Amino acid sequence: MLFANRRLAAIAESEIRAYIATQCDLPEGSIYLCGLEQLEIWLTTFPEVPQRAELDPVDSPLIVSPDDLAEIVLALARHEHAVSAVLDDPPTPRVTYEQKNALNAMSEEYAKAQRKKYLKETVQIRAFLAAPENVELMRMYESVVDEFQLKIIAKRKDYQTFDDVMEYLIDLLFSRDPILRQHAHKRLTRAVLFYMYWNCDIGVDGDAASD
Repeated sequence: MLFANRRLAAIAESEIRAYIATQCDLPEGSIYLCGLEQLEIWLTTFPEVPQRAELDPVDSPLIVSPDDLAEIVLALARHEHAVSAVLDDPPTPRVTYEQKNALNAMSEEYAKAQRKKYLKETVQIRAFLAAPENVELMRMYESVVDEFQLKIIAKRKDYQTFDDVMEYLIDLLFSRDPILRQHAHKRLTRAVLFYMYWNCDIGVDGDAASD
C-alpha cells in the first residue's frame, strides 16, 4: 500500500500501478495506491482518527487543493496559441474593480499591478472555459472557485488585506503542485487566479456586501 499526497486520476493510478508491478516484479492486484480522496473518505468515516491526532479543521490555515487548477492551467498552456491573442475588450466585472477592491481591502498599488499584468488575459481565459469542448474544464473551474471562495470566507479574518490572501494562495499553490510551479506555468496560474477575482468568483462582491 502506497500513499500519495495528491488525488489520483484513474488513468494515472493504472499507469503507476503497472510501472511499480513491472519494476518490482509484483502482480498489479497486490499493489494499492491511496490518494487524498480515499484518505478524506476514511477520515470522514472514522472521525475519531483526526480527533486523536488533534487535527482540527477549524484551526487549520487556509489550505486549498491545487489539483483541478493544475489541470486547467495545463490545458490552457497546451492551447496557448488559441488564447494568446490580446483583445481590447476584457469581460466587465459585476461590480467596478475599484468597488470590489474597497470591499475586499485590496491595496490600490497591488490592484493596479494585477490589472496591468493580467487584465488582457481574462477574456481569453473566459472564451477558453466557455468553449463547448472544454465543458469538463469549466466544471473543474467551478469546483475550484467553490473551494477557494468558501475557504477564503472561513479564513479571511486571518489576513489583513486581500493582497495577503492572493499571495498566500499563490505561494500555497506553487509549493503544493509541481505543474503550477514550473516557470512556464507561473504567470498563467497568476492570470487564472486574477480572473477568478476580476470575474467576482472569489472575494466579496456588491451582492454579498448588500446582504
